Amino acid sequence: MRIALVTEQFAPRTGPSAHVSREVLSRLIARGHDVTVFAAGRGHATFGGARLFWASRMTPVSAVREAMALSRPDVCHLIDPHRLGLKAAEAADRLGVPTVVLDPRRWKPGVDLMDHHPGLRDQDLHDRWARVNSLDRNRLVVGYIGGLDRTKVLNRLAATARLPGVRLVVLGDGRGEEMLRTAGAKVLPRVTGLERARCLASFDVLLQPRKKEVYAPTVHEALASGVPVIAYDGGTAADVVRHEHNGLLVDTRRGVKTFTGAVARLAGNRELLAAMAELSRGSVAHRTWDDAVDELLELHYPDAVGRPSAAIG
Repeated sequence: MRIALVTEQFAPRTGPSAHVSREVLSRLIARGHDVTVFAAGRGHATFGGARLFWASRMTPVSAVREAMALSRPDVCHLIDPHRLGLKAAEAADRLGVPTVVLDPRRWKPGVDLMDHHPGLRDQDLHDRWARVNSLDRNRLVVGYIGGLDRTKVLNRLAATARLPGVRLVVLGDGRGEEMLRTAGAKVLPRVTGLERARCLASFDVLLQPRKKEVYAPTVHEALASGVPVIAYDGGTAADVVRHEHNGLLVDTRRGVKTFTGAVARLAGNRELLAAMAELSRGSVAHRTWDDAVDELLELHYPDAVGRPSAAIG
């Protein structure tokens, strides 16, 4: 099958949409499909066996349509569409290419169980973060992975970092780095690959402090690593996090104190934390990335091809 995969983020960017796009792309290529990636920004002409068409804000729909016509896709898959996605949808419609736009609550991402597992936990690293050998020892190590540019997210993280008995470790960068360091957080920018997976598995808890997130693959990776998650109940994380089973869900209608209160609760209840950690990996083990891509190929793409110009979601 020839597939046009359209994403607002792609490598070398590391946001959720870029992550989902790379995982889907690698498995489509491995199964022998012909994929052209339409991405916002700039980068190499190829990636992992796929051709890339890069677009800026100024790229006209006509240029997107011309590139799509050259790739002759059977289906156009829009991942979290915004500016580029709207242009690609218009181009696909003009060319008569069926379009797939999947609601993340209908099509759920997967997780790589080989790359993320409890065996990657580095207890020495955890203990250094927790300051086990200091006077203020055995802190709860709570982690966050993502950008540090959204004001509300930074405020929630800073408030968490100031909690007694808690150590916030952040894998990410952005304008809020110094703010979080001042609040007491450990900030590690540009951590990737195996080191990122090792750090993630060494957290006690992962935080998902955004109230609305279309894709949250890091939540799945944390659970696969045996790490419970604290998230809001209004985002897609709530599709996989079960309250007091593999994490805690926070009411989106409440303020920052409710979020930090959930963190403080686990800092004072290590028995609940241990019980949730024990159940975390099993809660996502049924949904690998291979499963997720098989669902695209067996259900969603054929459904769209069978109904030209119809979006599903």
